[in-house]
Amino acid sequence: MSAKVLIRPYNPNLDTAALLPLWQAALGDTWPMRDDLLRRQLTDHRFYRGDDHLVAVADGRIVGFVGTQVDRWAGMAQDERGGGISVVVVHPDWQRQGIGTRLHEAALVQLRREGVQKLRLGGGGAYRFWPGIPTDLPGTYEFFAACGWPLEPDRRSCDLVRDVSDFRVPPAMRARLAEEDVTIRPAREDEVEAVIAFEYEHFPGWAAGFVHMGELGDYQNMLVAFDPDMGIAGTLMLHTPSSRWLTANVTWKTMLGDSLGGVSAVGVAESERGRGIGIGMVAVGSDVLRARGVGNCHIDWTSIVDFYGKLGYTVWRRYWMSTRTLS
Repeated sequence: MSAKVLIRPYNPNLDTAALLPLWQAALGDTWPMRDDLLRRQLTDHRFYRGDDHLVAVADGRIVGFVGTQVDRWAGMAQDERGGGISVVVVHPDWQRQGIGTRLHEAALVQLRREGVQKLRLGGGGAYRFWPGIPTDLPGTYEFFAACGWPLEPDRRSCDLVRDVSDFRVPPAMRARLAEEDVTIRPAREDEVEAVIAFEYEHFPGWAAGFVHMGELGDYQNMLVAFDPDMGIAGTLMLHTPSSRWLTANVTWKTMLGDSLGGVSAVGVAESERGRGIGIGMVAVGSDVLRARGVGNCHIDWTSIVDFYGKLGYTVWRRYWMSTRTLS
């Protein structure tokens, strides 16, 4: 191919129809996508800005795309913003011509313009596809390493999956929670502020996500563990097909089914660990998801496979992780 290639901002009004065929041609054999899910992850949310994503155009045809993400959580100062590159896609007929590299460089320029300094590959942000670089996409590791990302082959995370359509909380776990006098249930609307305060105190990196969930009215997807003496001792997020926040946990319906749900942000106050609260919350959460009609439950971005394995969750996909700083 020798046509001149132009890099310009992605325009949802003009470019949406071309994006899914591009994705399917480049990634669809391994990561098949659906138009509504693609749009919801990239543009159909409050954090999107018009120049976040870029396309490569040749002969009037979109042959490449790069998605960026910027942390624009409510209350976050601009100098606190992180961000990163969520995906780089080049049509197979146009690969190995420097288009991916040009898209990547243009994305870094855009992220600098946004004031982002701390960058991630894949992970981060309210809407994303993966926690890192999927290990099942040939050439991806080499591409990002050549683009200056510090990649360590052994630094990986996993996505886990379990069919929860027949799940029940193991009796031994119910007995342990009763012995500890811990109650686990979905939060009520009047408890949202207390849940968010717990996150800011114990897991500040997750707090903005809980704020976002509360703003969307998804408080019933906040699971809480109560101790009569401490109050809230632990929390996690639930994700269902009817959730208002389309997280990475419910993105891959093309492979895991329309009844896909998920569990994320499992956290127990440090003083309360060792009481079976964490695994108890995952068990109760899995049971709640079953009752809400979830089939497969997806847990993303974790390295504690044995922990979730106690409830039958197994590795679904693996990722290389990388961060860098923009100067």
